[in-house]
Amino acid sequence: MDQIVGREGKRLNEGEARAMHELSGRLSRLEALQEANGRANHELAAGMNRLTEKLERSDAIAREANQRARAAHHRIDETRADSDKKWSGLQDNLEWLWRTVLTAVIVGVLGGAATFVWNRIGGG
Repeated sequence: MDQIVGREGKRLNEGEARAMHELSGRLSRLEALQEANGRANHELAAGMNRLTEKLERSDAIAREANQRARAAHHRIDETRADSDKKWSGLQDNLEWLWRTVLTAVIVGVLGGAATFVWNRIGGG
């Protein structure tokens, strides 16, 4: 091993030199770990940014889907209201139809009865 000189110009003994060499190795490993942690933190931040962007896009898609669902529900309600109006009108027409048919039957029966009676009495 080379002779290592301390701050005060004294030469270090072999144990101190070994300890300094060991500290130097540890410091190198710590620097390498710090660099690796820095890269990992940078990658983590980039991943978080991508995740945030995806979340914002998902949120926008969810808002649009909600808006479309509300519009579709509104159209269904309008269609139901129109259908109810048409059905109500159809019911009124059916009521008018059966009343007209019933009245025609009654008038026919009364007319037939009157004709029958008129022919019996000798009117015709």
